[in-house]
Amino acid sequence: MDQAAGADKGLMSLKEVVERTGIPAATIRYYDQQFEEYLGITRGAGRRRLFSQDSLGRLNELRRLLKDEGLSLRQARKALSGDGASPGDPPAQGDLQAEVESLRLKVKNLEEQVNRLKEIQSRTLSLVDGLTQR
Repeated sequence: MDQAAGADKGLMSLKEVVERTGIPAATIRYYDQQFEEYLGITRGAGRRRLFSQDSLGRLNELRRLLKDEGLSLRQARKALSGDGASPGDPPAQGDLQAEVESLRLKVKNLEEQVNRLKEIQSRTLSLVDGLTQR
């Protein structure tokens, strides 16, 4: 299906959606990867994304949840799955604790990497000093 065929069915190209929404194309592609079933974006020739009015509305809702409401991807998935929590509701305490623990683990791993890099830097500087003193 070419763009003309998409226009006949009321479908919009990625470029048209970017112009209408102001959402960068890369962000739309990412949202499509993360929320493929929810967005319901169809594919044309060459697997080009084609957007219906419905998928455009869902894209705007997703952006609202992630950007305006500040939800994480996981929280947005829960909100969109209709698990009973409204998007405006604060996240459950358990969700926050799990996210805090996950972030603590990431920080610990990053600190370990920084320490390893500092050690490598120190050894490298010692080697350079040894070579320049000859």
